[in-house]
Amino acid sequence: MNLFELLINFWRIDEQKNFTGNETRLYFFLIHLANRSFWPEWIEFADKRMVANANVSLQVLKSARDRLRVAGLLDFVPGGGFRVKTKYRILTPTSNPKPSPYYYKTKDKNSNMNSNGGKRGFVHTGSDFD
Repeated sequence: MNLFELLINFWRIDEQKNFTGNETRLYFFLIHLANRSFWPEWIEFADKRMVANANVSLQVLKSARDRLRVAGLLDFVPGGGFRVKTKYRILTPTSNPKPSPYYYKTKDKNSNMNSNGGKRGFVHTGSDFD
């Protein structure tokens, strides 16, 4: 598993889903646990310890991991009961990350000459900074 690809994938999905700080903290804590354990397929961790480490309530933990599952970043088998730990699996990205639209080239010589700004080279993009 490539840590750099996991980070790129997380931030790409975060641009679309707008994860909360608790969701982000949970995901990166699970990456830390996986790295510390030499990247096993499944990581077992007790909910009570996770709540203490993340400094959140059990309900917030459950909603955060559900949202990360829906986003396709991790899978888990909930624990519960006495000494039954939750099993987490960090999912690898299934497709190549596409660049965000911020990196697309928006200007060229032809569009600059025929834009609203005339020959000055002004391109109206609808941004507040035009």
